[in-house]
Amino acid sequence: MKTFSIATALAVLTSLAAATPTPASPPYDFVQITFLGAADASFIQYFQTNGYGSGIYNVLSVSKITNPSNRATCYFYGVDGSQTTVSPGTTADVGPPQQLSYGYCYGY
Repeated sequence: MKTFSIATALAVLTSLAAATPTPASPPYDFVQITFLGAADASFIQYFQTNGYGSGIYNVLSVSKITNPSNRATCYFYGVDGSQTTVSPGTTADVGPPQQLSYGYCYGY
């Protein structure tokens, strides 16, 4: 009787392990963007590559944006009206330097 109970328990556990779904990969990726200001000040923020806009809440006055990724073009908007496009693998100037309000990226 004990053999039957142990065998049944093992069969149930095996079937549960086989039925556990693996987490699905998100339909998008992220890119790491570096924002540069005066006196070597900087911060990093991650953006989805599906075009979803993200707020930027750091108060640093940004003068350059670096996109080291080779898989997304990103667009950023400043509080004083700047519009900056950063192509893959490049650094772009923000003119005039200012705090940024939001940005978004499209992946390839």
